[in-house]
Amino acid sequence: MSLMDMEKRAVLQILAYLYKAEKATRTDLRDNVNAALKSIYSTLPVLMKLGLISEEVKESFPFTVSIMLTEKGKKVAHHLVEIQNILVL
Repeated sequence: MSLMDMEKRAVLQILAYLYKAEKATRTDLRDNVNAALKSIYSTLPVLMKLGLISEEVKESFPFTVSIMLTEKGKKVAHHLVEIQNILVL
């Protein structure tokens, strides 16, 4: 995935949100990431394939799937958040 591809999708927002939240469901992402639902849902498999996120499935009620950053994802997201903080100053 190129940087241009990352701009077109919700990649940057998802990574930044997960960095701050540590763990989120798809519903959390839908409610907190300013992107189209289709964009969010189509981005998650790409991030998983790149090894930036992983999923944790709870097999008892309530049956939830939590999404979290991998170590590689944390490194990438850390830099994104630093950039965001510089831009806000």
